[in-house]
Amino acid sequence: MSTSPWTLDRSRLEHVACPLCLGLEFERLAATDRYDMGIVTVGCLGCGLVMTNPQPTSEAIEDFYSRHYRRYYRQSVAPTLSYIRALRIDERTSAAVDFLIERGELRPGMAVLDIGASEGSMLRAVGDRMPTTRRFAIEPAAALGDFAVQHAGCEMHTSLCEFRDSQPEPVDLVIMNHVLEHIKNPVQFLLSMKPLLAPNARVYIDVPDLREYRKLSALHIAHLYHFGPETLAHTAARAGYTVHLIEKHAPPKHPRSLRCVLSPTVPTTLPEPVNQRTGWQVIRSCAHHAWYAHGKRWIRRTAAPLLVFGRSQHRAR
Repeated sequence: MSTSPWTLDRSRLEHVACPLCLGLEFERLAATDRYDMGIVTVGCLGCGLVMTNPQPTSEAIEDFYSRHYRRYYRQSVAPTLSYIRALRIDERTSAAVDFLIERGELRPGMAVLDIGASEGSMLRAVGDRMPTTRRFAIEPAAALGDFAVQHAGCEMHTSLCEFRDSQPEPVDLVIMNHVLEHIKNPVQFLLSMKPLLAPNARVYIDVPDLREYRKLSALHIAHLYHFGPETLAHTAARAGYTVHLIEKHAPPKHPRSLRCVLSPTVPTTLPEPVNQRTGWQVIRSCAHHAWYAHGKRWIRRTAAPLLVFGRSQHRAR
């Protein structure tokens, strides 16, 4: 993992069309972000989807996740049980699994695929409650994947393509917990997943709720898309899924989120994109006090070496 700052320049950025309506016209909502990387957040004038544009290229994203992601977003390079408990990841994943069981979406004997499985806590909770399930994981980070295999007793793959090449059995339940917002083209990804699903399969998706953003920290390099209920439903419909549920909820030690349940049956009608500008003003408000957020970060960076120097001088006396 690299310790040098991760930077973007024009050669690592590309303008993209809106994945929902294929629109090319956008309104700029914010020109700054949590880490002051120059991320620009826009709203699509066609359908209202909030997204990063221009976006890092696929090569830039791969470089970021393979060499820099955990330094920016995680407090530990390698997962441990104490790390999982400290961040209440076990509570969060258990709550999601309980929800799926209560709805009847998770049952004994199912084939369950967790996309973006991280250290395997979600599949660990699935296995604890439903030991007869067959558990499969997709996680590109090798250290996380190795831990997940031991922690959750799952079969590990580094990508959806690799999982497809393994000729797996039909999947009964897919879990994507705070993953869809990271994906370069969420509509194409959901489309590519459909051939792997059993006819009566369900897809559980959980994303941050755009309407609940409060600080600049909600805007950052890892999240390429920001969903409200309308744009999340439209993403599913564009990919050919029927939406059974979309609702707000508050996961333990996590941002307020939207969770939804989909099935791979083609919806009877595809809703026309309607630009309700959901969350647009929220994004503007988050960026309004960027000077304060970046000033605090600068103070912390500047003060840290001074504090270390002060302690060493004190010990020397």
